Amino acid sequence: MSGLILDFDGVLSPIVEDPATSALPGSTAVLLARIVKVLGLVAVISGRPARFLVDHVKVDGILMLGSYGIEEIRHGAWRVDPAATEWLGVVKDASRLLAHELGASPGIRIEEKSVSVAVHWRQAPDPEAAAARVRDVTLSVAAATGLRLKGGKLVEELLPPIEVDKGSVVSTMLENENLATSAYAGDDLGDLPALHTVRDRGGYALVVDHGPETDASLLEVADEVFDGTVTFAAWLADLADALGA
Repeated sequence: MSGLILDFDGVLSPIVEDPATSALPGSTAVLLARIVKVLGLVAVISGRPARFLVDHVKVDGILMLGSYGIEEIRHGAWRVDPAATEWLGVVKDASRLLAHELGASPGIRIEEKSVSVAVHWRQAPDPEAAAARVRDVTLSVAAATGLRLKGGKLVEELLPPIEVDKGSVVSTMLENENLATSAYAGDDLGDLPALHTVRDRGGYALVVDHGPETDASLLEVADEVFDGTVTFAAWLADLADALGA
């Protein structure tokens, strides 16, 4: 039995200026619907909330894991890691602190999620200055609240300080599903633990390259690199054909 595990933004969905407008292309959804009928496991794991994934990846049979695996929706039932629940009030407090410090800053957007809060500066008129400001503030809030700070592409995120990331979740998934082979596709530093996990278990690390935004460490671990989401979608089409889906 084989498995395919995918990130959402930058892998299935093109990267956009406003994260709220992110969308899965209809043609890619059709490919996933074909593939899920043949493979033993198809999963999407993202920093996005699990309910966001359900709303945006409307393909039956795909396991949805949100917040880097802290939450999941399986067969319509939502579950959050018990270790994270005690931190949800703290995340709300952090959201208020961030809004107070950064809410009026041009091009800086605070995204409140189900179990975390993220600060984006992709739309800032001066990205370097915005990055420095966001990092200073998020470091301060992390120190004050005890939350874990996680960086990404033009984003800093505060999460519950629990030992859960994409790597640990993928490791558990592969063990539980007893997969003979697997592949993981990602594009950001948050995907790096999962890419290593899959490779360590004899699977394939697939990286979608977005030019200067893509950290070199991702390219170093990749078994195959794709130039953007369109090229990766073409690979999914070839996979569907090869599987006879």
